[in-house]
Amino acid sequence: MKPSRRKKIIFSAVIVCLLLLFVPIIFSSISDAQAEKKEGYEDHVKIYGEDVITITENDSFHPKQYYKAVGDDYQPVQLNYTNVNTSKPGRYSLILTAKNKKDYDKRTALIIVEKDKPHNVAKAEKKTQPSQPPASTIPKEAPAEPAKNPTIQESTPSAEAQQAPIENTQETVPQQQQTASPQEAQSTAPANTQPAVEPPAPQQPVLQPNQISFHGQSIPYQNAGQGSGQGVINGGSIAATWGGNPIQSGTDNQNTHFIGHNPGIFSPVLALGGGDAITVTDSAGNATTYIVNGLVQVDDSGRDIASGIDNWDQITSAGGGERITLQTCIGDSVNLIVYAQA
Repeated sequence: MKPSRRKKIIFSAVIVCLLLLFVPIIFSSISDAQAEKKEGYEDHVKIYGEDVITITENDSFHPKQYYKAVGDDYQPVQLNYTNVNTSKPGRYSLILTAKNKKDYDKRTALIIVEKDKPHNVAKAEKKTQPSQPPASTIPKEAPAEPAKNPTIQESTPSAEAQQAPIENTQETVPQQQQTASPQEAQSTAPANTQPAVEPPAPQQPVLQPNQISFHGQSIPYQNAGQGSGQGVINGGSIAATWGGNPIQSGTDNQNTHFIGHNPGIFSPVLALGGGDAITVTDSAGNATTYIVNGLVQVDDSGRDIASGIDNWDQITSAGGGERITLQTCIGDSVNLIVYAQA
């Protein structure tokens, strides 16, 4: 065998041995790197919520109503926060922190507490004014004097005749006074009793099952879920559950996400504001009242139009305590989201 050919065979054998030695090591390193990358990705933590929140003094405020910390696996993470005094108007910094074994997130939000407007007191005073009886309705007394004049003005030629009318007048005047006294009693009685009469209290409407009620309006809904919610609202004038717990209950301590068309059955949702009350009945007619504590406009992927913050999890997840989320469209790709907490 020629030396050159022998060298080629030896060189090929060395290459094969090296490949057999290093290829497993290379693949093992790649697998370890991917595992570390995946582990680091799953341990990422992020706090979701608005940068600025405006509320009214003495309103119920809890940071967990507005903010949520989740990991990349969409599981909730412990959220820590500082206290905010909502009893005094002002601007307060709310510091939020969340961490797990390998990641940490911190945010600072601005909480604006506005002074409560005294419009409710003015309305109450305005309502009490009509209950006072008007001056024109007070009865007037003096019905007896016109009856005296005809008897006194009569004249007769004789003194006896003059005395007779006088005696008659003395007898008739007490009778007139006696007859006038019941009239006075009757006329004064309404004046004393009129202010005490109160109009009957309006009867509260009976709430039907599966209703969303606010501002004097009731909207029917159907428990549907993500699989059929869109088809339900497309098929008739009715709202439907979509995200969160698809079966509305006021005692499950979970979020239920309702959807409805605008223009359509959910058009009244556009009039909701912070602090408004929303009453929802379940399929058994049990009512739960929720207070609006947040409004945001998002695109179809759940991102805030103004800040770009992702609200998808807060809208569609079941966590966050006993709450509801209402959603309706206000444009081709813009949706109004209303958060309300029990």
